[in-house]
Amino acid sequence: MKRLMLLLAVVLVAGAGVALTVHAAKDEAAGPKGKEVSLTGRLGCTFCSLAHAGMPCKQGCCQACIKAGDPPLLIDQQGNMYLLLTNEIKKPVMTPERLEMAGGPVAVKGLLVKGQGIQAIFVDSLSKQ
Repeated sequence: MKRLMLLLAVVLVAGAGVALTVHAAKDEAAGPKGKEVSLTGRLGCTFCSLAHAGMPCKQGCCQACIKAGDPPLLIDQQGNMYLLLTNEIKKPVMTPERLEMAGGPVAVKGLLVKGQGIQAIFVDSLSKQ
């Protein structure tokens, strides 16, 4: 009888674990909440954009910063900065083709999210302007 009760307890705990995992996966699959936007501006790197505000980074410098792991930004005409993020899990936002656009004018379409002082765009498309 004790073995049966122990087996039943193990099955219940395992079942609860599976249910929680499935629930968490559904929440993660729902993705971020925000507003669809189309914005234009300059594709820059975070370091230079913050360290040298108002001075656009040159293409080679910007590319080197992003290759080194610096997050890419969209800087609009008003100076607003948007962190650019991938909209696909485990895929980089900056492909070799997109890296060629660094330092120049671009158009971005994606999901704008804001929270805790940060605004970011989950990028659907990024094209040269």
